[in-house]
Amino acid sequence: MINVLIAEDNAAYRQTLHQVLSGRFPFMQITETADGKDALHQALARPYDLIFMDIRLPQGNGLDLTRAIKAVFADSVICVITSHDLPEYRDAALRNGADRFMVKGESTGEEIISVVDALLQARYRTLIVVSDALLRRQLATLLSIRWPLMIVAEAANMTEAFDRAVALTPDLVLLDLGLPEIRGFERVRDIREASAQARLIGLTSDCMSSFLARATDLGVDYFVPLDPATELVSLVGALQQAPAHH
Repeated sequence: MINVLIAEDNAAYRQTLHQVLSGRFPFMQITETADGKDALHQALARPYDLIFMDIRLPQGNGLDLTRAIKAVFADSVICVITSHDLPEYRDAALRNGADRFMVKGESTGEEIISVVDALLQARYRTLIVVSDALLRRQLATLLSIRWPLMIVAEAANMTEAFDRAVALTPDLVLLDLGLPEIRGFERVRDIREASAQARLIGLTSDCMSSFLARATDLGVDYFVPLDPATELVSLVGALQQAPAHH
């Protein structure tokens, strides 16, 4: 998932920003804070993929906070937001490490979404489609620890998977071929069409060997066992070095 922090003391704008982001990117985990002290605590407690940082916050200056966060988590993308489109504000934001600058009231929903799209295109994106919540979380944690800059999204069923594939445009899809919804593998075709650019790895169990040829015909590129994950980790590492799939 994408971990996002919104540091903004204007509740209405904070909620609007939250709604725009969550509506377009349902796999986001969004944290909100209204003051600088808590913003710094949140941002240093764990790495965030994206931070929206107001210049003026109670108990903190957004520019100072940006500099402090970037010193620890240089890969966190920080978008400084302000009500005033002044050249000196833009220059100060960039000098303190901000990646983007956005003016409240002037930035459209499309501009806000473009910030996230740029982040997604710069990172390797993986979608995990597994019904078992524990296994899904274990796989997501494994990939995130092994590749901290990877964007990992999760889906518990094929309906969620299709929606997330459209929003995420993943480079890689891990698909549990034992999902109850996959009957005759018609839904494999759906996820293949929604992720045309992705490599699709079918996660299998021993009892599924007779279905592998059919899954290959419908667009599954590779097969690895659900357990252990050693083969999966090796394959994912190799695919990240391979040319893009077309």
